[in-house]
Amino acid sequence: MKRFSIPSPLSVLSAIVIGVCMIAILWPSALTSGDPATGVAPEHLLPPDSAHWCGTDQLGRDVLTRIIYGTRETLPAAFVATMTGIVLGSVIGGFAALSGPAVDTLLSGVIDVLLAIPELLLALTVVILTGFGPIHAALAVGISQTAGFARIVRNLVRTLRSQTYVEAARLSGTGFWGIVGWHILPNAFRPLLGMGILRYATAILSLATLGFLGYSAPPPAPEWGLMISEGRDYLATAWWMTTFPGLALLTVALAANRLSQAMTNAGEERP
Repeated sequence: MKRFSIPSPLSVLSAIVIGVCMIAILWPSALTSGDPATGVAPEHLLPPDSAHWCGTDQLGRDVLTRIIYGTRETLPAAFVATMTGIVLGSVIGGFAALSGPAVDTLLSGVIDVLLAIPELLLALTVVILTGFGPIHAALAVGISQTAGFARIVRNLVRTLRSQTYVEAARLSGTGFWGIVGWHILPNAFRPLLGMGILRYATAILSLATLGFLGYSAPPPAPEWGLMISEGRDYLATAWWMTTFPGLALLTVALAANRLSQAMTNAGEERP
């Protein structure tokens, strides 16, 4: 008999945060009526009040409005980055695990070399070589995550290959692709999904870092990292310009991290 565990309050709160972000991505006008790119000059650098809950920036733009619209710049790009890492890592890791010892040793060596390079440094190298912009930044972050996914997929597939049900399927005459499609991929999906959500949080932070350094979306895009970068010159007089985008970034990353842990724990508790 299956046991159903009650989600923790933190997991529920994290799901609500992600749900609000989805609304902001698909329908930002439901959360704010302002324009993220247009400001009112006389209202520049206003502190948080009832009219502007998160204050205004140096151009008189509402910071909360820019944070809400910023979800469209940061979160979809982080999803593209994570999917790029999952797809490339799954292909490389799966090929290494299902190939002969020579190919496995070669690919494992390449993976180890890439894992020795800090992800942010690798992402910076890729984005400098390929060009600036949100798409290039997302692909760069995805490529920097490929080695981590490849290592996980390789180990996971090698473990699944040794399971009794896989041996039974092989002895019963099931072909190579049948074993992969019916036995390995379905059982690898849950751990890979949990890891993907965890790496999604890392991708958000990496993309914000690239935006802070000026390698992602150009001004006046309401990208969270760019907003923090623009506000660093006003820390003494307008702390809200960096504080609230930073809190939004941290909140979403922690929510994604918490959901990843909840999914992992649910998978381990399943009988």
